[in-house]
Amino acid sequence: MDTRYLEYILVLAETGNITRAAEKLYISQPTLSQFLAKQEQEIGTPLFQRVNGAYTLTPVGNLYAEYARKVLSLTNMLEKDVKRLSTASRISIGTASSRALQMVTSILIDFRKYYPRVAIDLPSGNLQFMRDSLTKGTVDIAFVTTDSLELHKGESLNLKKEEILLAAPKAHPFCQNLDPQKHISLNRQQVLEHFGGTPFILQLKGSCLRYLVDSFLGKDFTPTLACSTSYVQSLWDMVASNIGVGFLPIGYAAPTPQIVYFSLEPKMYRIHAALLRKDLILEAPHKHLLELAMNYARENWSGF
Repeated sequence: MDTRYLEYILVLAETGNITRAAEKLYISQPTLSQFLAKQEQEIGTPLFQRVNGAYTLTPVGNLYAEYARKVLSLTNMLEKDVKRLSTASRISIGTASSRALQMVTSILIDFRKYYPRVAIDLPSGNLQFMRDSLTKGTVDIAFVTTDSLELHKGESLNLKKEEILLAAPKAHPFCQNLDPQKHISLNRQQVLEHFGGTPFILQLKGSCLRYLVDSFLGKDFTPTLACSTSYVQSLWDMVASNIGVGFLPIGYAAPTPQIVYFSLEPKMYRIHAALLRKDLILEAPHKHLLELAMNYARENWSGF
């Protein structure tokens, strides 16, 4: 896009001297003088005052310069975006959960059929790490589980909502006479009454589930920790082994005689979502990736 003529006016205003301006622009002084005379003739009023060879902007010239700067700034942004739009050769896809990584691994098989030349980076970390990475621009799309999308309005895609259950060993005194096939609902007071003295197996700080659990248990209760882990399957195994109680997504609540599951009141959910980098321009590869993710969630997470 040719914006040289706008730069002519701005450089002349900056130097205040037509000879120095012409030298800085690598054009001849007569060329610059002719351009200025033509511009002033088209506008119908002088852009500069000439006093003893010094050029200073008139009020109209100041207005012209103001709009010239805006046009140059917008042109620069447009050129950068067009360049980025036409060279989508790499996408950084972050994952913040094992389910998200499993999904991405699966959908990349189909994605590569359509975009074999797009290189993929797969960084991983917890929810806060992904939020920071999106802010820094080191991740384009992050597939996460989160407690809320309020912080990401207009920059997120809700894939699925999944209920969180309390899992307790069948050997626990409160559970011994309960039917593992039935989900009883417990509120916070009841959870603390029946399990407050029991060791808890919780997710590591910074994870979505830990945010939810800490909020549910409240600041006035400090659980005895048997273990902290980032692996939900390990949590399930430890509950089944009577090591303690824990909270896990319903997608992991496999039926077993060793565990009794409880719904919570009010119900607690985590959200499977795609978070987008704030300045991300959705090109065809990004859109196809998000479409594959939505289809995967619909077909494979229908039990949530």
